[in-house]
Amino acid sequence: MLGALIGSWGEMDLPEHSEVVLLIVENDDAPLSQEHIAGFGQLPNGTEVIYVHEPELGIPFGRNRAAKEAIKMQADLLAFVDDDEVVAKDWLVELMAAYRNSQAVLIGGPLRVKATDRKLPFLMSLMDKCVSRRYLRKETRAARRASLQGTPGVTIVTNNWLGETAIFDTHGIWFDEKMRFTGGTDSKLSAEVKAAGLPTAWAKDAAVYEEIPEERLSVAYQFKRGRDQSSTNYHRKIDNNPAAKLNVLVSVPIKLVIIAALVVALPLSGGRTLLDVVRTSGWVAGRFDALFGKRSDLYKTVTGD
Repeated sequence: MLGALIGSWGEMDLPEHSEVVLLIVENDDAPLSQEHIAGFGQLPNGTEVIYVHEPELGIPFGRNRAAKEAIKMQADLLAFVDDDEVVAKDWLVELMAAYRNSQAVLIGGPLRVKATDRKLPFLMSLMDKCVSRRYLRKETRAARRASLQGTPGVTIVTNNWLGETAIFDTHGIWFDEKMRFTGGTDSKLSAEVKAAGLPTAWAKDAAVYEEIPEERLSVAYQFKRGRDQSSTNYHRKIDNNPAAKLNVLVSVPIKLVIIAALVVALPLSGGRTLLDVVRTSGWVAGRFDALFGKRSDLYKTVTGD
């Protein structure tokens, strides 16, 4: 998957009046990908590829290392995409246009599912379609709520992210390294940027595409993802306000009613509500995990290739 990302980056249009490098941070015990990445050399569009190894395991350590390297290079801006994505040809041009036409220090854009011709078992194929529809709903909602003037109700996450390096070295906002394997550090940073009064924006045409690995199309994985995201989000709330624990007295019964309705709708919708059933069930489980002090370890296990 990383090779596909690097390939798409090499075919990408580069924004005018910008110097662009591709920084790859490998977060692993050993530099397993260094030789493979060195083989790419300079990309067809002239982009230099720079590799660094971050041995301290955990997504926030990898992200913070990227920020530190960008600051060391005296870069003004840092963009993030995940290694299981490919970028659209005009992705960075659109992001930079949004940056130059707004006051924002942090900008996000949509994530879409990459179309493939792979043959999947029935349940995985159904889940793949459900995930694609979920991404489209999120993109539509973000485009309706957010713009170059602000992002109310929209979280900017690192699957498609452009920010000033000043977020880190001037404003002192970093990815929370205490959340080593839980996920959600990008959501927390997005919230902290907004809380600091820094402007944010949404670039609706700056798209990246994800090919969902087969192991992420199982009911078990999607349940765990929904559970762990719910747990992490709820921990943040109750850590700041212990009284928020009482919210489950209202929210969980409502979610249980929703789950029952979604289950009834499964055969009527041709399975379109399958992901909603699984993710909402995970949401309920995550609330109880948080109440009993259990924290997510979603990112201890690596999926994809």
